[in-house]
Amino acid sequence: MVAAARSHPERGIALITVMAMLLMCIAVVLASARTGLLHEMLTGNESDQLRARAAAEALVKDAESDIRGLSSDGGPCGAANGNEPATGYVGCRHRGVGMQPSAPYFPRDVEDLDEVAALVSADAALPCRNGICVPASLALLDRLEDKLDAMTAVAATYGQYTRAAAPSGSAGNPVLATNPARAWYWVEAFRYDIGRDAVAKGNVASPDPARPFVYRVTAIALGLKPGTKAVVKSYFVPYPSGQLQ
Repeated sequence: MVAAARSHPERGIALITVMAMLLMCIAVVLASARTGLLHEMLTGNESDQLRARAAAEALVKDAESDIRGLSSDGGPCGAANGNEPATGYVGCRHRGVGMQPSAPYFPRDVEDLDEVAALVSADAALPCRNGICVPASLALLDRLEDKLDAMTAVAATYGQYTRAAAPSGSAGNPVLATNPARAWYWVEAFRYDIGRDAVAKGNVASPDPARPFVYRVTAIALGLKPGTKAVVKSYFVPYPSGQLQ
């Protein structure tokens, strides 16, 4: 009789022990699931940042081709026959019928720069138009990547002038797709005597005296996730001293 009386408390203690162990297992499973979800989110955010960075770097290369007047296949932009540019083209930019300036272009010589400066300032509060800027100083547009709404209206998109193929869907980098646009670039053109300090700091070769221009490219790409943004700035001298083409 004594042994039978003790069996009920022992069964109660065993039940409590099992329930406690079950709760501990549930807590471990929930913690593991939460940790896995957190790792997945971090990995996704990191991948999105890398994707946006790659898109911004591709934009810089596209802008450099635009500056040099080269299309996506490496040939001159606007070429009608062989390597001869079509009427109205200066590099990758079309100036209108009869070579009448109707849109900005990258200057070929010192005389062009004043005309380009007037074109980019004609109808905008910012000294920029179609992705080309001619500011009075290096500091003028220094932080305009923080004012994206203002700059997207005067910036260029990937392949807009070089005809580089912008990917869509899952092909290539979807950040570079242009509908809707998630990536833009603009190029500031300076005479070397204005921008030489920045060029020296960036370890960039000095330009040829016949084309004494230094270009600062700013590329911005927004990721596919909210809050992801990559900004890449680069100085570019298309015709270094002694290598004029």
